[in-house]
Amino acid sequence: MRASQTIHAVRFIVTVVVLTCLFGIALDLVTAYVWVDYFTVHHPKVLESKSPILMAIVWGIGASWWFGAIAAAILWWFNRRRPNPLPAGTLIRWTVRALAVLWLVMIAILGIIYALIGLLPMDKRRPTFDLDRRAMSVALTHQTEYVLGAVVLVVLMIFVARRSRKAAKAAADSSRV
Repeated sequence: MRASQTIHAVRFIVTVVVLTCLFGIALDLVTAYVWVDYFTVHHPKVLESKSPILMAIVWGIGASWWFGAIAAAILWWFNRRRPNPLPAGTLIRWTVRALAVLWLVMIAILGIIYALIGLLPMDKRRPTFDLDRRAMSVALTHQTEYVLGAVVLVVLMIFVARRSRKAAKAAADSSRV
């Protein structure tokens, strides 16, 4: 790999890591306000604070950076192996859109789980029902995060393959003219 390609790859990976960290913080800002104990009791203690904002920042970055680095490296490698690799800017724009959609899906999952648990009949509810409901909603939402992140990566790879094929076909058609 040439030095300029390495610089572009590193710049792309760092950008995607920053984007995934922002996604993690945005998701954790919501879930930490729903149930901060997910971060303060059920994870290793990293701060003395129980502040939802601090928990969202610390855990949003801590739980997201590595996934962003791996996903970015895979996407970069996959794109560079195509006959007509896409510009990094295109990949970044697609990543921003994909993370925005993923955030909306995650928030919808949180709300749907919360609502479904609320369907439990009143006579079946424990005294800790509200706390349990928030705990289950946040925990189940976070359990789906990496799986859906992997799905997003596969979708982005499919977009890259399709766009690359279209560009190769267009180049072949123009060379025949």
